[in-house]
Amino acid sequence: MHLTFIVGTVSDTALYVAQTVQQVLKPQLTGSTLILAQADTTGEALEAAAAQGPVLICTSTHGSGDLPENLQPLYADLDARPRYLGALRYGVIALGDSFYDDTFAAGGRLFDARLQDLGAQRIGELFTIDASEVTDPETAAALWAQEWLPSAAASFSA
Repeated sequence: MHLTFIVGTVSDTALYVAQTVQQVLKPQLTGSTLILAQADTTGEALEAAAAQGPVLICTSTHGSGDLPENLQPLYADLDARPRYLGALRYGVIALGDSFYDDTFAAGGRLFDARLQDLGAQRIGELFTIDASEVTDPETAAALWAQEWLPSAAASFSA
């Protein structure tokens, strides 16, 4: 199974988390792609990824509960040019800090809600990493991903 990672980050923590998860899961995958979202990343990237296998969104939260700047163009494209993403199976690793009560992990929650609005199907629960409690987000995410992967594989082959 091929797994695509879509990363939204400000300080690169979400990137490091995604890279660690990619390395840990590598022996169980036929391939993987890591996409650090950029200004030219559009919904077509999600559609192409959905054809290959599940997608794992790994994003931090920025500002007042916003998506990181590098993920905002993709989110905006999904708003400006909505499309049915029923073939997309995905998971979410949402990074945040519970110190910011109302906006804790809001970037991941916001992106998750948009994907569900477009018909995409999340695999499992949204996984949140709290910077106030977790000192090693890479290890926490890798452990979660190893448990998530069998569900992702079953969901994609179904």
